[in-house]
Order: sequence, then C-alpha cells, then structure tokens
Amino acid sequence: MKAENLKILRDNGFPVPPFTVVTGADPDLSFSRAETFAVRSTFEGEDTGDSSFAGQFDTLLDVPRAEVASAVEQVRKSYEKETIRAYKEALLRRSGEAPSAVSEGPSPDTAPVLVQEMLHPDMAGVAFSANPTGLLNEIVLVVGRGLGDAVVEDRTDTTTYYYNNDDALYYYETQGDSPTLREDLLKELCDLVQRVEDLYGRPMDLEYAICKDAVYLLQARPITTLSGKAPIVLDSSNIVESYPDLTLPLSMSFAKEIYYEIFKALLIRATKNDPVVARLDPSLRDMVAMANGRVYYRITSWYDVLRLMPFSDRFIAIWQEMLGVSNKTVDSDVKVGLRTKAVMLKTILQSLRRTPAEMEKLSEFYDTYAADLDEELEGLARAEGAEKVRGLLKKYRALKSDVIPRWDITLMNDMYAFLFTALSGKRNKETLSNLSNLASMEPALAMNALAETARQQGMDSDAYRTQKAQYRKDFGDRCLGELKLETRTYRTDPELVDLYVERLLASGETTPERPKRPAGTTRTLNPFVRRARVGIRNREISRLNRTRLYGFARTIFTEIGNALCEMDLLDDPLDVFYLYIPELETYASWDRKEGRDFRRKVAERKKQYEQFAELPPYTRLVYDGQIHQKQTNGLKTDRPTTPGELTGTGVSHGTAVGEVMVIEQPDLSMDTTGKILVTHSTDPGWVFLIQNAAGIIAEKGSMLSHTAIITRELGKPAVVGVRDATRFLKTGDVVEIDADAGTVRVREERP
Repeated sequence: MKAENLKILRDNGFPVPPFTVVTGADPDLSFSRAETFAVRSTFEGEDTGDSSFAGQFDTLLDVPRAEVASAVEQVRKSYEKETIRAYKEALLRRSGEAPSAVSEGPSPDTAPVLVQEMLHPDMAGVAFSANPTGLLNEIVLVVGRGLGDAVVEDRTDTTTYYYNNDDALYYYETQGDSPTLREDLLKELCDLVQRVEDLYGRPMDLEYAICKDAVYLLQARPITTLSGKAPIVLDSSNIVESYPDLTLPLSMSFAKEIYYEIFKALLIRATKNDPVVARLDPSLRDMVAMANGRVYYRITSWYDVLRLMPFSDRFIAIWQEMLGVSNKTVDSDVKVGLRTKAVMLKTILQSLRRTPAEMEKLSEFYDTYAADLDEELEGLARAEGAEKVRGLLKKYRALKSDVIPRWDITLMNDMYAFLFTALSGKRNKETLSNLSNLASMEPALAMNALAETARQQGMDSDAYRTQKAQYRKDFGDRCLGELKLETRTYRTDPELVDLYVERLLASGETTPERPKRPAGTTRTLNPFVRRARVGIRNREISRLNRTRLYGFARTIFTEIGNALCEMDLLDDPLDVFYLYIPELETYASWDRKEGRDFRRKVAERKKQYEQFAELPPYTRLVYDGQIHQKQTNGLKTDRPTTPGELTGTGVSHGTAVGEVMVIEQPDLSMDTTGKILVTHSTDPGWVFLIQNAAGIIAEKGSMLSHTAIITRELGKPAVVGVRDATRFLKTGDVVEIDADAGTVRVREERP
C-alpha cells in the first residue's frame, strides 16, 4: 500500500523520488541512475486507513546499487517478526475482532518491497495534515537536519511547527540547535500537505525531504489515531468583541450559563415550547466554549439552533454576514418538521411587530430592578464568612432567574436589526451609518461632562464628587473588556475615573467631535431603513443594560473573592476568577482542606494561562470530537513582511494618516491621541480609546459591530475585517487608512 500511495501522488503531479516495487529475487534498477537507494516495506494492509504499521518493518537507507538485492531480502524477513503478529493482534482487539483472525503475511519469496532513489537532503521530517491529538484544522510539521530516519527515531534535534489552516497563523517549538524553515518554504510544505489531504479526502501522515529548497514527498499514509466522530467547530466571529484576548474560567462559566438560559427562553417563546427544544438541550448548553483561554462560539451548536428557523438557509446566510463568520460551511444534521417551522414563522412575525415595544418594557423593568439590586448587594457585602458566600451565591441564582429569562427579547431585537438591515440593501448603507445619539455614546458624553466639571470647579469639589458617584452608578461598568468579570471597571476601581478625567483635561478636549449629519428626517426613509434604525438603537440600549447586568455579577463574585480571602481560602480576592461557578457552588463546608484545593486549582490555572498567552489568537478551531487545551513549550512566532496595502471593509467615512499603535491588551491608561489603533477587535468600552484616536483598523468586525457604530458616531475613519493586521503592522509604522475604499496603505514617511 505504501508504493500504491506513492504512485497516486506521482500520477497527480506531486514531487516523488523515482521508485520501483520489487516482487522477485532480482531487483530491476533501470528506473534510476542513482548509486544508492532506500529500501522499504510495502504490502496490502500497511499504511491503510485502519493501521499504519509505522516503524514495525525494516527500512534500509543509502544502500549501494550492488547491495539492493540483499537489502530487499532483509526487509522481507522483517515481515516475519514476532512483533508484527503481536501488533496485528493488538489492532484486532482494538477493533473488537478475535486475535485468531490474524492473517498470514505475504510470502517471503514474493513479498513486495519498495526501492526508492536515495535522496541526501539538507532537512527532512514528517508532516500531519491534521494534528494527531485531535485538532483537525492544524497542520503539524516536524523538521530536522539530514535524513528523515533521524527525525522519526528522535536522534536529532527537531523543530515542530503548528500551522492553522483557517488563519494561516503558526508558531513553532525548537530543540537545541534544530533548524527553522523560511516562511516561503513553510507555506509550500503546508500547501503540499493540504493538497494531499484533499486528494485522499482524509487527514494524512507524510514523510518529506528538502534538498536545496526542493521538497520531495517520500511516503503518505492515513492518520489512524483520529476518532472520526462529528467535528466540533469553534469560531470567534464577533464574540471576540465581547470577550477579547484571554478570558478567565469564572467569566467563561458565567457566559455558558447566560447563553443557555437566554437561548432556551427564546426557543420556548418562538416554538411555543415544542418538544424539539428539549432535544436541542445539549446544543443549547454548548452555545459557547473555551479553548486555550479564549471564548468561541461553538458554531455547530448555533447551526443546530438556527436550523429551526423558517427559510433557515437564507437566515443562516444573513446571520453569517452580520456576525462576520468567514467560513460559510454549515455542519448540522438537525431535522426540523414543517409544522415546527410554520409555528416559528408565525411566532417570529408576531414577535417582530412587538419587539420595539417589548424592548422598551425590558428597559423599564431593568431600571427598577437594578436600583433595588444595588441596595441588596450593599447589604450582602456587609455580611461575613461562609454566610456571606452563601448569601451572594443565592443572590446570583436569583439574578439569573429574575432577569435572564426576560433577556431573550434582546435576541429577537438582534434578529430585527439584522433582518431589516439586510432588507435595506447596500444603497442605504450611508443612511444607516448616520445614526446619532446612540446609547453607546452616553458613557463617553457623561465622562466628558464630568471632565468639564473638573476643569471648572476642580476634582476636589463637591460637585465633581457627586457627579463622579452618579457616573459610576450609571456607567461604571462600561469599560474595556466589560463582559469579562475579572475586568476592573470604573465601578470597582474609582481611581480609574480620575485617571481618565486627568487625561481628558491634559488633552484639552472634553467634548468629542461629531460628524456632520445630512439633512432630512426619518419620515423620508423607506420602512426597512426606519425599522433597521430602531433595531440598531435598541440594540445599543440593551448592550448598555447588559453591561450593568454583568457588573452586578462582577460585584457578586468580587465580594465572594473578598470573603474567601478573609477566610484564608484564597491568597488574593481576584483569584476567585480562576475558579468556575460550579466549583464555588459545590463547596458547602468551606473548610481549610477545600481552601487548599482552591489554591491548587488557582495555581494550576495561572500557570496554564501563562502558556495560553503565548498562543496566536486563532479565529477558528476544528476538533475531532473533543475539545482539548494546548500545552506549549517555549513557542516562537515570526512576524511576516508587511505588504504595501491591506484591505478590509470600510464601516465609516474619511481618511487618516498616522502612527500605528498596536493594542493587544487594551488599558485605560493608554494615550491614543492622534494614533491609528490596530487591534483584533473592540468592545463598547473602546469608546474611551477611540475618541482621541485618528482612526482604527480591526481584524474583526461588521457593519453592526461596536467598532463600526462607535467610529461612525465619532466621525473616525475605520476599516474592519483586515486579516492579520496585528501581525503585519507594528507600533510606530505610519499608515494611511481610507475607510471609503476599505484600504490600509503602509507609508514610509511620517505624517
């Protein structure tokens, strides 16, 4: 089978050294003029989809032409090794067959043997088109100096590359003085590996050699360690706006619970509690997932849910466009009857008509509930010990039951906004861009008003202190990374307010500039555009309310951290965010033994997160039936050469030339005045960084993303969907962005 695989590769144009298959006593070497050869095993059953027999048979390298015949006989004798029978028996046991089913191998006299023209490579190695540990969209390349046998037998230092197919991002780990590959050579190898997988229609294991920059494939066999189960697809799409960079365990478990409760409530509303909702419960519990410390949509679960929608194919396409899902493949085997879809269609149409009014009712309910909850949390914060912890957990459960089931109308409003934005058409993009007085701007305007008070009356004045207290109550949770509970906000850290006010005073600007709006009234707009504008406005209001809802959860768990620290169960109150909510809820006695367990978990996870911080921010991960977390060992990454022009989607208007400021971990202490901000994504709290910037470039985003809405409101040019912007650009580069054309041009001279 090994020779058959090589023949398939050769016939399909892949670079394979000349070879022949010997079945008799006298090898015919007329196929090559080489003086030395590689002599390898090959027979039916070897290197198949069920078993590889890797390393079980003899392989002889650098065999002189005159000694090929004896080498062939030696390889044939290796077919009779006792270890081969044991290997076959083990494979049969794994498949459930009786060991007695082991068949005899080929006849020693006629057994086929592969003879290849010998290469003397500079480097060689093995490549997997999918990570054998179960990450299907990651190519793994191992390379070492010299012949490949030294690599597979661990007799030389090697470098291992991990290359994500969807993002074209990679990192590598070295040993000793192991070699590294030029980026063009790495890309060529990865392209070959991917093409081989496409040819065979399954993940493949290859051996290769590099001779003076020429790549040759020496062997190909299926990867036999993968389960073949339905893949789990994780996609960051626009969730990266809500959970940028690394997210700690407590925030992740909170997000999973929130998504489950809200989407379950939505489906019950939309299907009139059809039994299909119960069948989808596993998918609803896994709407989001964590991998390598980052939050992703578990996209397969989303498609299961979206399959319920009437005209689901069209609806999914709209959803993909609005959320910025780049890979359009839909993996879902959920079957939904016409009756269920008909009920949903009727219910959704009825709900869409009522959505604006219901959004207004939700805001009214929330304002009253939030005021009462503020007082209750102040009372619970005064309790002590285990009583305080139990009281706070009880209030957390009440928060979920009181508020979350009502929050599903915000998803209906998202649908409302997405649908009418899509129906408005591209010709009305300009009109939808000219929205003013959105809720997302209220915190920035209030902050500027506070800075104006400080300028006129001083930061020690009663007026400033009163206004600051009101600001923290109304907008104290609107901050960078505001949906991550571990984030320190204006509510948790009041000194952050003073810090930002001081920066505004130093800049001399306490009022953000607004773009001029075209004349006209909403009455002249077509019905689709009017409804889209209503949906977008309500979406921003709900996002601001959601921010405060998360702020209450942050307060609850911060107080739990304080209590556990006082009980000597944690070293630092903020360590609570390295624990999962179920871990907090299952510890009932709160004794010192369990406290030591808390400390152990926190220490382990802090170490794990140090490794996660080194990994590239992949946008898509495809797992073989089970999500697993990566472990790294001194990984390295390369920054590619910057192309002259990057392209994306312009979501506002205008141009700007300025110095790049790459922001990996946003911080309110950053001075962004006049800078072109380059980032993976933004969240609503970025308004405080964007208002003084010259423009923004983001790798993620869409017309309805926070980057788009805020930059349009502030009149800042912005281009989103710029792939690999944070890799190509570096702080100090000078770029020109054209938001109308959707381009980013690298300039050499300074502005």
